[in-house]
Amino acid sequence: LKVCFTLVPSWTTLAMSPECHQHLSPVSDPVGPARLDVQVNLAPTQYKSLTTVPSDSSGLMVSWSRSAGHVDWYDLTLEDTVSNQTTRTRIMGSAAPQSGFRSLVPGTLYTVSVVATAGNKSAAPVVTLAATAPSPVRGLQVASSSHSLSVSWHVGSGRSEQFRILLTDQDGVLLKNLSLKNTETSAELSGLQPGTWYTVTVETESVGLQTSVSTQAVTAVSDLRLDNKGSSSSLWASWVSPDGGVDVYLVTLSDMGSTPLQRLLPPNITQVVFEGLIPGRSYELSVKTTAGGQSTETRIRGRTVPGSVSSLAMMPVADGRSLSLQWTPPSGDWENYSVLLRNGSVVLLNKTVSKLRREFSVHSLILVPGRLYAAQVTVHSGGLENTASCHRRLSPGPVRQLVVRYADETTLSVLWSRPVGEWDGFTVLLRQANPPTVAAQRILPWESRECTFNMLTSGRQYTVTVMTNRANLSSSADVTTWTTPAPVGRLQVSNAGTTDSLQVQWEQAPGDLDSYQVLLVHESSIIKNETVEAVASSIGFSSLIPGALYRVVLTTLRAGHPSRQMVAEGRTAPAAVGEVRVSNNGRMDFLSVSWRPSPGEVDSYLVSLRDWKETVHSLAVSKSSPECVFNSLVSGRLYNISIASRSGSYQNHTFVQERTQPSKVQNPTATHGARDDYLKVYWHHAAGDFDFYQVFIKHNNVFLQNQTVLKTQSECVFNGLVPGRLYTVLVNTRSGKYESSTSTHGRTFPAVVQSLVLAGQGTEDLRVRWSAAPGDVDHYEVQLLFNDMKVFPPITLGSAVGECVLSSLTPGRLYKILVSTFSGPNQRAQFVEGRTVPSKVKNIHVSNSGDSTSLKVSWTPGQGDVDGYLVFLYRENRQLDLRSVLKHQNEVMFGSLQPGQMYKVTVQSVSGELVNNNTASGRTVPSQVTGLQVENLHSTCSLQVSWQEALGIADRYNLQVLDNRGSLVTNCSQPTGQTSYRFDGLIPGKKYRVLVQTISGGVHSLGVSAEARTRPAAVTDLTVKANSSTSLSFSWSPPDGDFEVYEVFLYKSDDSLKESQHVQSSSQQCSFQGLRPGAPYKLVVLTHSGDQSNQSSIWARTVPAAVSSLRARSGNQSDALQVNWEHGGGDLSGYLVNLYSPDGSLQAEKQLSPEVKEFIFSDLVPGRLYRAEVWSLSGELGKRANTLGRTAPRPPTSFLFRGVTNTSLEITWSGPIDSDYDDFDLQWTPQDQLSIINPYHSRTSGTRILRGMFPGRLYTFSLRTASGTMEPEAMHTYSTPIQKSIRTKPERVHSLHCRPQSSTSISCSWSAPEADYDSYNIECLLQSSQILVYSRRTGRESTTYIIPLLEPHKRYTVSVKVISDSTTSEEAWDSVVTMIDRPPVPPLSTRVSDKSALVNKSSISFRFNCSWFSDVNGAVKFFTIVVTESAGVDDVQPDQQHPLPSYLDYKSNSSIKSYQTSYFHSHCGLGPDSSSTSFEISVGTGMDLLGGPCDRNLDQFCDGPLKSKTAYRLSIRAFTQLFDEEIKDFGVSPPLFTDTYLSLPVVTEPEPLSGIIEGVSAGTFLIVMLVGVTALLVCRHKARQEGPTVRMSVRRERPGPGVHLGGRGPIKIPNFETHYNKLQADSNYLLSSEYEDLKEVGRNQPLDSALLPENRGKNRYNNILPYDSTRVKLSYVDDDLCSDYINASYIPGNNFRREYIATQGPLPGTKDDFWKMVWEQNVHNIVMVTQCVEKGRVKCDHYWPFDQDPLYYGDLIVQMLSESVLPEWTIREFNICSEEQLNFTRLVRQFHYTVWPDHGVPETTQSLIQFVRTVRDYINRTPGSGPTVVHCSAGVGRTGTFIVLDRVLQQLDTKDTVDIYGSVFDLRLHRSHMVQTECQYSFLHQCVRDVLRARKLRCEQENLLYPIYENVNYHTQRGQ
Repeated sequence: LKVCFTLVPSWTTLAMSPECHQHLSPVSDPVGPARLDVQVNLAPTQYKSLTTVPSDSSGLMVSWSRSAGHVDWYDLTLEDTVSNQTTRTRIMGSAAPQSGFRSLVPGTLYTVSVVATAGNKSAAPVVTLAATAPSPVRGLQVASSSHSLSVSWHVGSGRSEQFRILLTDQDGVLLKNLSLKNTETSAELSGLQPGTWYTVTVETESVGLQTSVSTQAVTAVSDLRLDNKGSSSSLWASWVSPDGGVDVYLVTLSDMGSTPLQRLLPPNITQVVFEGLIPGRSYELSVKTTAGGQSTETRIRGRTVPGSVSSLAMMPVADGRSLSLQWTPPSGDWENYSVLLRNGSVVLLNKTVSKLRREFSVHSLILVPGRLYAAQVTVHSGGLENTASCHRRLSPGPVRQLVVRYADETTLSVLWSRPVGEWDGFTVLLRQANPPTVAAQRILPWESRECTFNMLTSGRQYTVTVMTNRANLSSSADVTTWTTPAPVGRLQVSNAGTTDSLQVQWEQAPGDLDSYQVLLVHESSIIKNETVEAVASSIGFSSLIPGALYRVVLTTLRAGHPSRQMVAEGRTAPAAVGEVRVSNNGRMDFLSVSWRPSPGEVDSYLVSLRDWKETVHSLAVSKSSPECVFNSLVSGRLYNISIASRSGSYQNHTFVQERTQPSKVQNPTATHGARDDYLKVYWHHAAGDFDFYQVFIKHNNVFLQNQTVLKTQSECVFNGLVPGRLYTVLVNTRSGKYESSTSTHGRTFPAVVQSLVLAGQGTEDLRVRWSAAPGDVDHYEVQLLFNDMKVFPPITLGSAVGECVLSSLTPGRLYKILVSTFSGPNQRAQFVEGRTVPSKVKNIHVSNSGDSTSLKVSWTPGQGDVDGYLVFLYRENRQLDLRSVLKHQNEVMFGSLQPGQMYKVTVQSVSGELVNNNTASGRTVPSQVTGLQVENLHSTCSLQVSWQEALGIADRYNLQVLDNRGSLVTNCSQPTGQTSYRFDGLIPGKKYRVLVQTISGGVHSLGVSAEARTRPAAVTDLTVKANSSTSLSFSWSPPDGDFEVYEVFLYKSDDSLKESQHVQSSSQQCSFQGLRPGAPYKLVVLTHSGDQSNQSSIWARTVPAAVSSLRARSGNQSDALQVNWEHGGGDLSGYLVNLYSPDGSLQAEKQLSPEVKEFIFSDLVPGRLYRAEVWSLSGELGKRANTLGRTAPRPPTSFLFRGVTNTSLEITWSGPIDSDYDDFDLQWTPQDQLSIINPYHSRTSGTRILRGMFPGRLYTFSLRTASGTMEPEAMHTYSTPIQKSIRTKPERVHSLHCRPQSSTSISCSWSAPEADYDSYNIECLLQSSQILVYSRRTGRESTTYIIPLLEPHKRYTVSVKVISDSTTSEEAWDSVVTMIDRPPVPPLSTRVSDKSALVNKSSISFRFNCSWFSDVNGAVKFFTIVVTESAGVDDVQPDQQHPLPSYLDYKSNSSIKSYQTSYFHSHCGLGPDSSSTSFEISVGTGMDLLGGPCDRNLDQFCDGPLKSKTAYRLSIRAFTQLFDEEIKDFGVSPPLFTDTYLSLPVVTEPEPLSGIIEGVSAGTFLIVMLVGVTALLVCRHKARQEGPTVRMSVRRERPGPGVHLGGRGPIKIPNFETHYNKLQADSNYLLSSEYEDLKEVGRNQPLDSALLPENRGKNRYNNILPYDSTRVKLSYVDDDLCSDYINASYIPGNNFRREYIATQGPLPGTKDDFWKMVWEQNVHNIVMVTQCVEKGRVKCDHYWPFDQDPLYYGDLIVQMLSESVLPEWTIREFNICSEEQLNFTRLVRQFHYTVWPDHGVPETTQSLIQFVRTVRDYINRTPGSGPTVVHCSAGVGRTGTFIVLDRVLQQLDTKDTVDIYGSVFDLRLHRSHMVQTECQYSFLHQCVRDVLRARKLRCEQENLLYPIYENVNYHTQRGQ
């Protein structure tokens, strides 16, 4: 039996399907129900679904139909489709077919099934689906605000899929429909209208079913505010009324514990003020809005400003570094206090204090003495506060470490460390004990650290008090000391001319003293020791040795204190010599002197040779050789010879005289002086001295004349001689009895010929004649000249000839004929001038050129020369005119002639006084008529012609009439007596030209013409075409004939002209604009043709006009409009004014009189647009004009700033009430380009965000309400602006970089911020103690700053803040450590004492301690002892050289007088009592502390025995830095040291005379040397195996400079690699030894210029200095003797002595000097082998321009032309020129190698080799260039390596040897430290090896390719 059911969609019934009916049969199995119904057990609710389901269904009722057949029971199952939980129940078959389920889950879909069972068989289940409705939400609440509703709820029980929020208005219109997740329990409905009723429905949806809950709400008032406006007793409440309408407001202000304040306000009130409130109290404001019986409430809290404390005071505590604050509490409520302590702008303390406190003490901070502190006590209540302030300054701290820095006889100097804190300055008092008075007082600035008092009393006790001042506060410290007693003055020792006594005299010492001690010393032995009373001033010593040297030592004593020793020496006088002999041996430059020796003891003889003015020679002659010779003397001079016997400074003289032989005169010459009877003799003066000259003249050995000449003259004259004769002249020199002679020859000048005349002349020849010349004559010569130039070769004639003919000459030319007389080489000329006859002109042409009063004459010149021409004019054989014409002209013009006349012209050629003529004739043109006039006689068709008679001769007149095209109209001819004629039948208005010509004898004159025009006709049919209020139009018909233009005139009624126009002839109308409305006018039309016219006229009238310039303006009034206008013109009777609203309704109307021009409409709406209309009335006519105008809106309120940063801020405000507006206008100054963001995208919103503001700038903002901006055609209006100012924060500084400037100062630099700012605040904090040690402001123009007065070798933190008015930027900071500096120089009193030292024959012992040297510039780390062999007593320090020679140098070189011991650690500064650490030193004992004995320490500083009976002076050298402690290397950082003054001489004891130690045998000595050398090698090898150690010795015994050791010369190229392998053997032992031997090369050369104080700042490193002999010198500047210094040295190359310049990397202060050197030394190539900054350290300043803009370096202009950047180097090209020579430029290349580390070598040799070859290639292509400048940082290490490599690479190319050692040796002779490290020296060998290997490899490859050339071209291939 098959039973099936179909579930219909209604889920309510079950139906049997048709298929089941087809299979019905008797029942044998149970059958399921035919119908299954499921119903909820509660009343249904309609909802949007296919079925009806209860809204809160929690149970289901299931019913079904009974099954057919027997059924025992029914199984009913309910299954949850989500959780799959099932519920079952069994219903017996006899029971009712239904059952129910309770407590089901809402919003859930269930499966319901029924199974019928009979016996053990069950029917198929009958299934259907049913769902429970979802539960509605619970606790639905709506919170109102002005523009939004906040909806919240609780989720109901059961399941839900989503929530839907529906918002409807009062009319049921759906406004919002939101879908939310089933987890949401709240929603925000925004964008609503304030004060409006809304219905809010929350629907729950699940399984297709929905339930809902609704409520109603109204929005509240908006913008509710409660503001205290800075008041402590009042609150201001304000809000914006809702748009939905309000009946009443209930405003309530309440607080905790007091009665609420309520105000009931009408709907038009939106603000209220509550006064009399309690300060600092919190209040709650409630505004309840009531509308239509419904209310909504808005709440806000506010607080009054708390009161401020009173009686605030700040008092210092007894310790002077703490402060206490006290105050009286405020009234009202508050929560607590905050106490703020400021140091300027820095907050030191910000602490919250209980409200019960009345005082506060500052103990935890370390306050700065002397600083002004500001305290603020702020009362806090809620988020509000009220602040009271006060100020107080701490007393300044006393100075620290006050010590006596220096004291001498009259000077006292004290030194102190600056006090802790701040101070203004110091007052230093100097008091003396006896009598107790203030001796001096000084006021010093704050940065002072020392004070010196001068002009004190020597030997007196003083007390110095240093007072620290700050404002009116001070503190003090003092110290007591003595001034040194003064030494005596003018100590003199004299012998008074005696040989056995000395007298000692002195001036008494000033100041206080007790006595004098006088010592007499002879040969280092004290002979006498005398004590003299203080009043004495002299003492005598007798019985002394003649000629002996004595020394007197005098000391002033005062209270046990000695003065400086005054030392003087004295000596007895020696005896004189005798028997002096002097001879010149007949020589001009020689004298020999001999004498008998003087008796007694003398040191030597001094022979002086003196002439009349000075000592010429002075010779010191040994006392054993009593003779001498003087050479190179002046000839003929008388000499005084003095022989002085000398003993010390005393002499005894013997005198004698002798003269040398005089010299001859030089170059005697006899000249004739161009005179024929005269010879002048002159000569160069004879050398030396003489008395006079004697001059003789002779001929044929016959003396003719002689003269004596003074020695001051060098010439004489002989007269009366024969012309042309040769003479002999003798010149003798006389000096005393001696004479010298020389001779010469001279010839007199020949005489000229006599009576030279021009005997004949023609056109081509000239003849001359003369008489013979007197005297001796050889021959004559005739020369023809023209313009001083030779015409023909000269003609030579015998002495007897007297005539010459010259032919073939040029006609008319002036010649000069010279006739010369010859005698020997001399000649004498006479000349005469002669001229040839000129030739005639040709081709004369006479032309009138069409002129009636002139003739032009022209011709062709004849052959030859002429001076000019004469042109004659004749009429009928009568001369009328004569013209002179230059020879270069060939024409002339004659004027003012009679017209038509015939003339004759003659042209005459002129040359000198000669002439030649030629003649021609010509005629003039007849003249024109004059006074020609043509008139029309007011006719339109006739012309009258008249004229005046022509001048001159005329036959008749010809008249022609021409039109404007030049065509002939008519003509006629009139006889010469007629002067007028009339032409008729012409065209009206036409222009004609009349031409009149004069005719005489067939010749026509030029025509004379005149123009005239017939009168034109007038226009016809003139009428008025149109008219308006300001215009008239007219038309007409054109006239007959010709005319050009119309001229139209418009006249007023009073006949005055209104306007005129020009109208083209093609037009027949005209118009006039701008006329007076309603006025009558007369029109006149003129017809013009040329200057002729004709006219017609008519009358017309205009209509009245409307007003003009009509405007409606608000005048910034919000309720009124002012309408004004200008009269439109014309006659008016009045105005009618109307105002219309925007909807077109008439707002107002007014009738006005015609003189009124404005009217004001009032009581209007602010910001609203109106239309104004004005009618102009004139009689019955009228015309209107209208315009638009808008009232001004009301201004905004509550203008506030928020969120101010350095580049942005937010501005908020409130819009106006009861005003039309649609935007706001925000303006600001300065007018920067800012970006404005409107966050609400509404023009009427009251918030704007501004970005892009300039940091630190003060902006002033102006805000206006705008109305009409949305309507482009409307006029915009603005409210009155409200203004407010704000300043943005300044930007912090960029790139702050601080570096140590010195040991006590820091130099900081930064980039200026992009901001407006006033200044910078610079603070420096000592990092170890966090104490602020420096705080200053500096001007805004500063970007660098030096912080002085710091402590050496301390870490400081420097912060820089930018200040703009009262705002401060964020700080920028940097940390830096100050440098270590050399210790201060100890005073003179602090040195090794010669009295306390213990002395024996070979050692000196003494004691010193750490306190001798101050540690203010860094801790003293090492000492060494300086020993100087000297007996001097001057106050000096040792040579400032490091290192000094060692003891071994001192023993082996007698010229070395000073040496140093080894270095030893000081241990100063390692403990609290380290300053008292003392050292027991014994110099000369082999002390281990000083390096040990020298016999076991040959390689470093040691301590050997001193010489016996020798004076030594000792000094202590202290080092704060000996080497770079980071890398333990000497020379990287220069040592910093200071010496004590050398002690007074300490004399070791003499050797005992018991015997002489014999030397060891030669064999023993050889054995000892072999053992020593072996031990030395073993120790050295062991030291190398142990690794590098810090060697305290930097000097060893080596061969002296300039000694080339054996085996270290040039190396043959084939042997180089073998040589290099030997150097590398045994850990580079030989290479190291070879490099060590170069250390001292050149070191003994002077460095005086580099060590000058003015030049020390120009050195980058103070141990790398140029030698004086090789340094580059610049040109001086302004006579500054130090301006020629630059740290640069000339270096020789393979080609030139000055091929290179090695220099340091330029400093910021030496860049100008660097370029000046480049310019002056003609440098074309610069090699730079360093980076500007390496490992954070500045190695070289950037000395070239960064871009292609030219820069000035001093007077030089440098411009970068190009920059080629390669991987390992960069090539730059510069143009350099001087400011004084801008047109002279030079191309300079810079080769910058960028991959070379300092003190190291490049990674590969190939890179550097290629770079060096590239540079050398450029150098070779720059001929004429000066030296090549090479620099790194110091200019020695990498610089030296580059130069040596360049030299050896050239050697490889040109020689068969290479010499690296010799090249380095050569370089070090010219600059120290060249090739600075051993690794660089080794790298040079590697480079050479690699070059040779590459060359060998290349040769092998070439030999493989071309084996046939292997033997033939070996040398060629090797060179390639």
